[in-house]
Amino acid sequence: MSLRSFNPYYRWIFPWILDRVSKVVTPERELLLQQAEGLVLEVGSGTGTSFHCYPETISRLYALEPDAAVMQRAANTLADMPYEKQRKIELIRADAMVIPLADNSCDTVVCFLVLCSVPDPIKVLTEISRVLKPGGRLLFFEHVLSDSKIVQRWQHRLNPLWQSCGGGCQLNRETAKLIEAAGFRLAEYDRYQHHSFPRLVGQLISGTAVKGSG
Repeated sequence: MSLRSFNPYYRWIFPWILDRVSKVVTPERELLLQQAEGLVLEVGSGTGTSFHCYPETISRLYALEPDAAVMQRAANTLADMPYEKQRKIELIRADAMVIPLADNSCDTVVCFLVLCSVPDPIKVLTEISRVLKPGGRLLFFEHVLSDSKIVQRWQHRLNPLWQSCGGGCQLNRETAKLIEAAGFRLAEYDRYQHHSFPRLVGQLISGTAVKGSG
């Protein structure tokens, strides 16, 4: 068990914050997840706020989450859902750097405000590529390094403090470049400023990346 599990902040307060933030971006989440199809893996599924957003047509959803307290909230969310939706969803407590699924087994992988906080995003993206079928899609929504030089300076300065309070979240990642560096092709890609987020985390990217056939 992680030492973080014994920290009152991460056991009680952080899951609550995560839940609140997740609900702020519900419209964006719903729009993105309507593209999910087939067997879906959601990396860092959090408290389960996404579960109701998936289309009825998906065959199965593996909800991967490493944090025990956060996953308990997800289990509560799942328990309140209709049986027809419950039976398609399986909670998996595991680290995204070692995904416990077979090669070429998923049609869609979802990362929603996750790649900012994993310790090694290239390793996670490599694992995502491994479990995706050739031509499979990665659906992503992430906050990134701002294109404003002034905001960038503050992101770099405050990153150590932010990281310690935000479950490892990084303010200054250039996630689109990381996705491409891991061998994905960016098929659709938007970059914009979210009106509800502070400028430190307000620049977002959202889109679809495709795994190559090679």
